[in-house]
Amino acid sequence: MAVPPTYPELGKLARDLFKRGYHPGIWQIDCKTMSNSGIEFFTTGFASQDNSKVSGSLQSRYKIEDQGLTLTERWGTDKWLFGEIMQRDKLAQGLMLALEAKLQPESKYFKMGFAQDNFNFLADIGLSSEPILNCSLVLGHKEFLGGVGAEFDIGNTDFKGWKVALGWTNETATIHGELKNGDTWLASLFYKASEKIDAGAELTKGGGGGGQPGAEGQPPAEAEGGGGDVGVSLGMIYHLEEDALIRAKINNAVELGLGYEQKLREGITGSISAVLDCNNLKDGNHRFGVGVALQC
Repeated sequence: MAVPPTYPELGKLARDLFKRGYHPGIWQIDCKTMSNSGIEFFTTGFASQDNSKVSGSLQSRYKIEDQGLTLTERWGTDKWLFGEIMQRDKLAQGLMLALEAKLQPESKYFKMGFAQDNFNFLADIGLSSEPILNCSLVLGHKEFLGGVGAEFDIGNTDFKGWKVALGWTNETATIHGELKNGDTWLASLFYKASEKIDAGAELTKGGGGGGQPGAEGQPPAEAEGGGGDVGVSLGMIYHLEEDALIRAKINNAVELGLGYEQKLREGITGSISAVLDCNNLKDGNHRFGVGVALQC
């Protein structure tokens, strides 16, 4: 087996069916470009339909190939600033070292990752007076994956939490299961039914929806279900043609999500989406969104 994914990437295929491409209640524009000097820029803007608040962020990334370095800076209109220096595959093949810092709120982290055939280790520690250590390990054998993760409060010598995951994957299907702290669990299935159809199912208890952020520069994706109840979600993507697709999802709260994405021309993609409260079609909290992505 090749290098397995990191722990946060486990179950990503199914998770993306429910998270990506939906932006209810938001007008969104993304733009990605690269300068002649090799600096990559990514900017995104949001306008909330609920309170008319406008926000955005700007990210720049520069790679120094000879040194194996990647420099990343990100700034947001909510007055936060993020910076990261990362080195990968230079000191040793598969080794990643990084320093990151953020202002408002202030935080600093040292990150390390080491990946080889059949395993992927990831860790980060806060650089503060009361550091928190997060670490995870994923092992792969043939088509099977297993992962463990833990969180330690080093300053107070306190074990804060744990998680374990098991999975199975091949070219057409991925099964993922996760248990956190003995009371929160998740199970998901991704299945590529054909060249045109991707389908998935997800069951959650105690937290809902996989707990991963949205795409880079986007706000955190909504959870499917929540609280301590069991949540059930079904989703699919149907590729109409090379440049267009339809998304659909529904959960046990009878919230129906629909989306349409179309490549308008080279470098320009438009999308519309909606989340409908099917329990109250007349007066329910229906939310609609529009997105435009530009790349040049």
